[in-house]
Amino acid sequence: MSTFPINPLIQLTPLRTQRGVTRLAEMIWSDPQPVRIEATATRPDHIDLATAKKLPRKPVKLGDAWGRLYDQRWCRVTLPAGAGRWLHWDEQGEATLHVNGVPYYGFDVAHRYCELPAGTREVWIESLCVQAAIWHPDAKGLGPDGNILRNARLLRRNDEAWTAYHDLNCLYDWMLDLRAREFPGVPRELFSQTVQPALVDVSPLYRRLLRGLDTALDAFDTSGLTALRRELAKVYQELRDSAPLARAALTGHSHLDLVWLWDEQTGEGKAVHTFANVNRLMDLYPEFRFAYSQPASYEAVARRSPALARKVRERLRSGKWEATGGMYVESDSHVACGEALGRSFILGQESFEKLSGRRSRILWLPDLFGFSACLPQLMKLSGVDYFFTTKTTWNTVNRFPHSSFVWRGPGGHAVVSHVTQGVQFNNTVSVEQLRAASHQHQQGDLHDEFLMPNGWGDGGGGPSEEMCERARRLTSLRGLPALKWDQPEAFFDRLAKKEALLPALDGEITLEYHRGTFTTQSEVKAHFRALERALQLREAVLVAANRAPDAALDHAWRRMVFAQFHDYIPGSAIPEVYVQGLPELNKLTREAKSTAQETLAAAGSEPCLFNPLPVERSFVLKNQVVTLPPLAGASIASLEKRDVAPVVVRGRTISNGRVNARIDARGHLAALSVDGKEVALRGGAAQLVLYPEQPANFGPWDIDRHSLSLGRAATAPAKITATDDAIAVTRKVGQASTATVRYALQPGDSVLRITVELDWHETDVLLKLHFPTDYRGREVRCGTPFGSVLRSQLATHGEVEAMWEWPMSRWATVSDEGERAGLFVVTEAKYGLSCRNGDLGLTLLRTPPHVGYEEHAKAYPAHLSRLPKPESIFIDQGRHKIELAVGYYQLTAPRAEQPVVLAETLYTPVVPYRGKPMATAFHGIEGSDTLVPHWARPLGRDRWVLRLHEVGGQRGTAKLKLAPGWRAQTVNLLGEKIRGGLRGSQLTFAPYEIISLELSRLQR
Repeated sequence: MSTFPINPLIQLTPLRTQRGVTRLAEMIWSDPQPVRIEATATRPDHIDLATAKKLPRKPVKLGDAWGRLYDQRWCRVTLPAGAGRWLHWDEQGEATLHVNGVPYYGFDVAHRYCELPAGTREVWIESLCVQAAIWHPDAKGLGPDGNILRNARLLRRNDEAWTAYHDLNCLYDWMLDLRAREFPGVPRELFSQTVQPALVDVSPLYRRLLRGLDTALDAFDTSGLTALRRELAKVYQELRDSAPLARAALTGHSHLDLVWLWDEQTGEGKAVHTFANVNRLMDLYPEFRFAYSQPASYEAVARRSPALARKVRERLRSGKWEATGGMYVESDSHVACGEALGRSFILGQESFEKLSGRRSRILWLPDLFGFSACLPQLMKLSGVDYFFTTKTTWNTVNRFPHSSFVWRGPGGHAVVSHVTQGVQFNNTVSVEQLRAASHQHQQGDLHDEFLMPNGWGDGGGGPSEEMCERARRLTSLRGLPALKWDQPEAFFDRLAKKEALLPALDGEITLEYHRGTFTTQSEVKAHFRALERALQLREAVLVAANRAPDAALDHAWRRMVFAQFHDYIPGSAIPEVYVQGLPELNKLTREAKSTAQETLAAAGSEPCLFNPLPVERSFVLKNQVVTLPPLAGASIASLEKRDVAPVVVRGRTISNGRVNARIDARGHLAALSVDGKEVALRGGAAQLVLYPEQPANFGPWDIDRHSLSLGRAATAPAKITATDDAIAVTRKVGQASTATVRYALQPGDSVLRITVELDWHETDVLLKLHFPTDYRGREVRCGTPFGSVLRSQLATHGEVEAMWEWPMSRWATVSDEGERAGLFVVTEAKYGLSCRNGDLGLTLLRTPPHVGYEEHAKAYPAHLSRLPKPESIFIDQGRHKIELAVGYYQLTAPRAEQPVVLAETLYTPVVPYRGKPMATAFHGIEGSDTLVPHWARPLGRDRWVLRLHEVGGQRGTAKLKLAPGWRAQTVNLLGEKIRGGLRGSQLTFAPYEIISLELSRLQR
């Protein structure tokens, strides 16, 4: 019998509890038994299990390294009889366990132990030489010679110790969180060799928790595990809140970058790895729910493991798994043109319906680098009701103001939206995360529930058993939210009931980070844009030829949309992605052009020209101007030709009768007028300016504000030469590069064409082409995938300072108030710019190190790459030819002179062919010049869709001109008839409206 009374020094209980957690952890695993492992040879091309079983194998020795980056090998693991059923597999990379030929579990840094079915004597494991779960604190990279299998063995698990461990550990974590709040000046980490904070002024909750833990540990010390669990259950019961003020809808999640620090086939392997984990977890925890977004991943799993895909479909039917996301991939929303972005929704919804029998209702974009203003309208047009992201937590200057809100696009299209606050997407159901998300839920007074995705992403295998155990225990502990696994769509349905109470946010959602991705990997963006043009041609020809789309066209679109993934087209992926991707983009472009040419030449032999754009266009043919109708092929002989003033170059001036330009002695644009209207240039325009770049973080992603204060104009002596239609200025730029800026005119043009040819060898440098003007209208108009957006160029409020680099969809304008006079710039394939005080700076190139040669080198040991050693680790070295044009801007300009139209007509050539003339039912529109026909999409014989969009924030009525015998009806992106503004031939439209007209031939 003790002579001491009950312990009064419960300020020591945290240290005792820490030791208790360690003791329990040490009791969980026992009886290690070795397993026999034989492996196939490593290979860069991934094969399935059936193929692997036919290959020779060699014994594997623990500790040996294997593989080059992204290699695969298969291991046959033979299990001893009589041993435990828990397989412990500790490998630096990631591995997928196959039982009876089906993916069963994913081993990675966050998932090390798996219970095997009774009687299992042999399993197969697919291993990938890639760092798993890079966000996990234990993700330390691969070995210097490859992937190391450090341990593999069978164990027994003490289930009572496992359960007691989580009982105690959850309360321990909660205690640490409370302790940090009780003693804000004391380090969060426990330190035993110092005086522990006395409980002089603490909350009753903290005091009661310490006493409860101390009592439970007394029971552990005297009576063992069962007594410990009994006492801990009393603590949970006493300290559980019967009426919590906040609720967390937990959803299992694993954000998966299809490409990033790995190539595409490795991303597919990561999907199998994660899906196998989730499927098993649903057997272990019936309450668990999971959602995944990208149909491209579901398709990859179906290719690599049809058996696993069938199990996923079963989970989808059960409701435990939800396929929702809105898009085919989590697409970047800035670089793709409107139609290409729309196709991600179209393909996505088709795929979701095929997967689960219903369309997705959420646009799920946790990791996008900003959100285009056109997204709410595209959502509405594709049956997507809700929007979710976590990325706004990355803002560095201005905190995103809301958690739950109504996001409205510039046309007023509104969607109920929710973003995380205080947490991102790699959540683990920790006390700290739950408290942060709960306390920072900005609309918690209106709707007490928030959505919290949980699971390790990017190959981390998603949620874990530990997360499910924590969710069972931490729910409704005092000060913490009630926890329940649920699906995102159900959460949003509940939130939507409060829509009328929610704050609104209008326009684009800007990410104050990753501004360099509008420009990084310039060559990739140029090839992507070339494929967009080729697919536009291919579809226009099908419409004109009255043919239906085929499987090859569908494949091309899927691959093009895949390239929209938010670490592909932004340029933020490793070199392997582009070594593999650029040839594919080029191949698809060639095939689309070739097929279009074959279709055009299918009949007849007349020399003809085809216009793939749905706008009338004029161009020069043998020094004469001719006009082609929209979406039409015409015989050259039949074209009406008109004479036009020639281009005249005199000294440093160039003119075509409409455009007059003067170049100064430094080679800059000194004066520009169009049709007698002077552009208010300030000083020399078209100046090349170099900015040193050393971003604080994420070099390939980011342009930091300090860089834009350090720009230096290229001032080396200029060599100015002239030809019949152009003036060229050549000079040295930077330390080792040269640039030629060529100013050119064509007869009849209303624009000055500028070509920048670079032989570029700078490193860590940003290059802009500046156009300083006197236009100080409050806002600059920038093109978006559909429509445009106004952004402030003046220092009017604090948020402006954080918007130092913008995305644009290949065109922008700077003007006086009212947009009656200004300058526009249009480009072939450039997407980034800045503008302050009338100085429009078009971003041409930036040359940070490739992804993998910067702070992500841990996950990309370059010496293990199968690529040849690069001549330079810096992006976009070498020769570049950059096309742009400038002109006089006014919002009321004729349609053909609108920048959005010029961005198409200047860089989408007419197509010569030998065949016969052809035309579509669409003959154009009259009036309302800011309503622009954008794309022709074939549906079948005598059926196609004409896509239009309003680009200037105007409303009005246009006249639709159709061929006799055809009718038009308004449809959404999915082809469903909707109420629109079409009445007969009169088309009424609203500002920034996206209009889809299905044209069909009337029944005879």
